[in-house]
Amino acid sequence: MNMAVAGEADAITIIADKSQITTVNATTDSDDDKVSSISQMDSDDDKVSGNNKYIHDDLSFYILSKLPIKSLKRFGCVRKSWSILFENPNFMTMFRKHFIISSNNDDDDDSGHTFLLIHHPEMDLYRAQLHLLPRDQTFKNTLKLNLPPPFHDDDVNINILCSTSVNGIFCLNQYYRGGDANKVRFVLWNPATNEFVVLPPSPDESEPRPPDLSSYHSFHGFGYDKVRDDIKVFQYVKLDYYDYNNCPPIIFDPMFVIYSLRTNSWRIIDIDMPCWLCSSAYQGLEVYSDGMCHWVASHLTGEKCLLSFDLSEEVFFITPMDENSDFSHSTRYHLVVLNGSIALISNHESADTIFQISILGELRVRESWIKLFIIGPIPSFDWRPIGVGKEGYIFFRKKDDELAWVDLSTQIVEEIGVKGEEMNCNIGTYKESLLPIEGLNN
Repeated sequence: MNMAVAGEADAITIIADKSQITTVNATTDSDDDKVSSISQMDSDDDKVSGNNKYIHDDLSFYILSKLPIKSLKRFGCVRKSWSILFENPNFMTMFRKHFIISSNNDDDDDSGHTFLLIHHPEMDLYRAQLHLLPRDQTFKNTLKLNLPPPFHDDDVNINILCSTSVNGIFCLNQYYRGGDANKVRFVLWNPATNEFVVLPPSPDESEPRPPDLSSYHSFHGFGYDKVRDDIKVFQYVKLDYYDYNNCPPIIFDPMFVIYSLRTNSWRIIDIDMPCWLCSSAYQGLEVYSDGMCHWVASHLTGEKCLLSFDLSEEVFFITPMDENSDFSHSTRYHLVVLNGSIALISNHESADTIFQISILGELRVRESWIKLFIIGPIPSFDWRPIGVGKEGYIFFRKKDDELAWVDLSTQIVEEIGVKGEEMNCNIGTYKESLLPIEGLNN
């Protein structure tokens, strides 16, 4: 009998015949990874489909630990022991180890980088600087990138949407352009080719408006439409009209507007969104992954959820948060993408030196949240995290303003050699691409 199980990083084939069970073509990174115990078991739960041979839990756990959470949840019906894998400390140790190893293997590509966007105070203004960190993830020998020309004379209040690049392209946005709170500038920029595209004004900016009509850009998104091979920018705009003669404000219906690089234009989309409050980019609660934008959102009742927007289908959907987690007002959150998975870093004010990381296995499925890592206590760290870098390290700002990262596998903390003030530094990932922006705009 041949049974093949493929993980994301390795392929392991189990061959069972009348005399032996052995593993072949198994790639491991150290002797500790090798399966050293294969023995017979008496339980019918461990039989290999009709054969008189058995697979020891050590071997099955080793194989299963290489699979994504979504697959593991679905395989829970195969065996009783597989249905409670995430309650088994031995399995969880294997799963964490392979999760980190897989992250490091994915980061071996030299085209990938960790970026640091940092705002330095200068004459009461916080001017943006963008750096690419070297492989050792320190500020020494860092590469400073010159921002594109639209920001040469005005580099204040700049943010990188979703803390990542898409097809080698950053989406830079700038609030309070020219001192006008109603204006937001968006620029698509490929640092590898130095090409950039300044987005035209969105519909709320381009139409004439009364002087007392103000706009509030609640949240944004940026990513790749895989169906149409298009880069899109998304924002949610609220309009309020204030009459300063003590009349109540007039509140207009909010607008969902989306930009397409292919058409170089914005359009208003008619979309049904539940009554959720989303956080802005500066709060670290929005990410992009695999064709979708995600935000941590709150219902008016206080209930938390993950709100997702599919850039191809242009629809919202909701993933409830883990019902076993504490989502009280004293709990703080940071949304990241860790090894390709949506991850929520949380911290409770009563234990502000300990951080928990939960991984989402499947969108829309509450039960697929898995509490995977506990970091700390690390007394020197200040809430909140400032992002995740290329090696899967979690970056924080320390209480003395030094920036540092923590290795999830060892919990070793390393300073990177530069200071950053609260809410004025951001870490993310950038992957180079020499494809021209115009190549998508045809």
